[in-house]
Order: sequence, then structure tokens, then C-alpha cells
Amino acid sequence: MWRSHSSENENHQTQCGEKDYQQGFSLVEVLVAILLLTVGLLALAQMQTRAVASNAFGNQLTQATFLAQDKLEELRLLNECYLEVLAKPQVSWTSDDQNVVNNYNSQLSDAVDNWVEIDDPDDPSDPSDLEDIPNQFNWQLDTPDHTNSDSPGGAANPIDVTGATVSRGGYTRTWYVVDDRPTTKAKTVRVRVTWGNGRDVFLDTVLSQ
Repeated sequence: MWRSHSSENENHQTQCGEKDYQQGFSLVEVLVAILLLTVGLLALAQMQTRAVASNAFGNQLTQATFLAQDKLEELRLLNECYLEVLAKPQVSWTSDDQNVVNNYNSQLSDAVDNWVEIDDPDDPSDPSDLEDIPNQFNWQLDTPDHTNSDSPGGAANPIDVTGATVSRGGYTRTWYVVDDRPTTKAKTVRVRVTWGNGRDVFLDTVLSQ
């Protein structure tokens, strides 16, 4: 009988001991868990915001590049058509030929003095520093030769990706032309598309004359 009673006491103590370990979370542990969860959610939200902004910029860059490439290809084709017309006697020009010439003059004329060349003093020890070759050259981008409305039926800036005028946002498409650069009987052309807060993309080409 005494042993049985002792066994019951041991079982009771064991059960009580088990109950002592079955405790909940303290307030500090809950607060720490909430803090860690909040930090993780904020970091995730920030990553999502950056991803959205990056995707938006990538889309804008793609559209701006498309607008620049589209205009550049148009100017290349116009130059080819113009050279074909010039190969004909002028007395045989049709009205379409004259339209090509007029279009060429309105879009590919060197209308503004915006090409800057800097020729530093020649260095006799540098074989690459030759006479009459500019050391630096660039465009004055605030004075373009032509804007989007110079095209036949062209819409005024700003425009959307289809080339239609928009009232808000959109892109500004301009281009620059300089004659006899980089050599005589050639034109250097730069098409520039700007948008947003100072963002831009530009493409260059050289057209033979």
C-alpha cells in the first residue's frame, strides 16, 4: 500500500512538472515577432515598389527607342528617295518628285548652327593628333534643327508611342543635322527622344549625299 501511494505521488509530480513547461509566449516575444514581421513586410513592399518603377522605366525606354529608330529609318529612306530624284533631269520631275525634295528640305536641312567642334593645339608627339581634325565635337542639344511637326502630317510634341500628340506626359522627338560631317558629301544626323525628368535616348547615323 505504501509503495502504491508513493507511485501515485510520483505520477502527480510528473504531471505537474509537465504542466510547468506548457507555458505561452511572453509579451516581449510577441512584440519582437511583430517587429520582425513588420520589417520583413516593409522590405518586401519596397522591393515591389522598385520593381514596378524599374518595369515602368524599361517600358518607357523601349518606347522612346522605338520612336527614335522609327524616325531614323524614315530619314534614311527620305535621303535615298531624294538621291534618286536628283539623278533625274529636273525638267522630268513629277509632282511626287517635287514633294520628295520639299520633304527633304523640311526634314534634313542643316537649319541651325548647333554643331560644336573644338580643335586643341596639335601635339607633335602624338601621331593621332593630326591637323584639321577636331579633337572634340558635339551637339548643342537645346537648339535642334527639326521637331516632330516638321514631318509631313507630323504631330506636335509631346507625342505617344504611335506618334500622336498627347496633352500630358508623352515624348519629345527632335533631330539634328550637320552637313559635310564627318566628311564632305555626307550628313551626320542625330534623333533624340526625351521624356520625364531629363531622361533621353538618341541614335546617330551618317547619310551619304
